Amino acid sequence: MKNFVKTLTALFLFSAACAQSFAAPKVSDERQKLITYALKLEGTKYVWGGSDPKRDGGLDCSGYVSWCVNHAVSPKLTDNGHFPRLCNAMFEKTEVVSINNREPGDLVFFKANPNSEKITHVGIYCGVYHGPNKKFEGKRVFISAISDGPRTGVQLELMDARYWKQHYYATGRFLPKTKQ
Repeated sequence: MKNFVKTLTALFLFSAACAQSFAAPKVSDERQKLITYALKLEGTKYVWGGSDPKRDGGLDCSGYVSWCVNHAVSPKLTDNGHFPRLCNAMFEKTEVVSINNREPGDLVFFKANPNSEKITHVGIYCGVYHGPNKKFEGKRVFISAISDGPRTGVQLELMDARYWKQHYYATGRFLPKTKQ
């Protein structure tokens, strides 16, 4: 029952976020499917190297994004029906878009060391939050598998949280932009 309530809350959150964030009445069906699927995995345990939540007992950040894309998005929108597994490979398959042009379903990339070529974290941008958690209300959020900090595992995070803001690298688009 707890997971059912969590899923309903997440679906409501995303619907509200899309309606409030963009001129389009909703995001594309493919983007909606990706976000809905991604939110269903909230609470999944973080496991370094995890790429299959059942087999590995959890997911790491790139395993989580790859799993979501490969299970929620039409294979024709991925590379040979399979989305890359690692952050840098994912980044190479996207088109960089500005913060002002990103929309739910785009990927957000982070670097632990801004001088490095290595992208160290990836998540799925969800838009502006409207829901029961006052910490997130009216703020832009993303969902990813977090390895460190007070909480770990798949969870929503604030785009403007100090750590994420300092380590943000780019937003990448692999799904077509929602038609207005």
